[in-house]
Amino acid sequence: YISKAVYDSQLATAIASFKTQGIDVEKAETLSQIKTQVLNDLISNVLVTEGIAKAGIKPTANEIETQFQAILKQAGGAEALKTELAKNNLTEGQLRENIAKQLAVQTYLLQNIDVKSITVSKDEIAQFYADYSKAQKDSGNKTIPKLADLSDQIKQQITANKQQTLVNNFIASLREKAKVEISQ
Repeated sequence: YISKAVYDSQLATAIASFKTQGIDVEKAETLSQIKTQVLNDLISNVLVTEGIAKAGIKPTANEIETQFQAILKQAGGAEALKTELAKNNLTEGQLRENIAKQLAVQTYLLQNIDVKSITVSKDEIAQFYADYSKAQKDSGNKTIPKLADLSDQIKQQITANKQQTLVNNFIASLREKAKVEISQ
């Protein structure tokens, strides 16, 4: 169940985010797309959360602490993290809760998608580089790194894109099996 209040809150956050990116959220078509995206994201989140609960996935305190320490280090220490949390209206407890949710989602998705099946060919890397180079030249950039210097990054990006496609397909399969009702 997704309440109207949760939907309205997510919609307001999405609209604010698109505004900061300079997107005209006043256009009816754009607003309609944002509303559809927010609703779809909320439905997907509920389906994944239900899947996590059915699978009995719960990250350990150790896993949560390891991730928390990595965030703490990345932020530059306890004081810097406190400042960052305050900026985002979060407490340390809420951050740990978010970490637990994120770890559970990762575990659930990795149990249900075959990331080992992802391969990246030299041709795919070359095509990605060609597209990237053309886009850089078209935007006026004259110094473009060589393929050899970007090959590993390109491979990671292609792998991430393929992984995201697998995730999207899995979530779509969850939606096909689920009974989703939208009431006013």
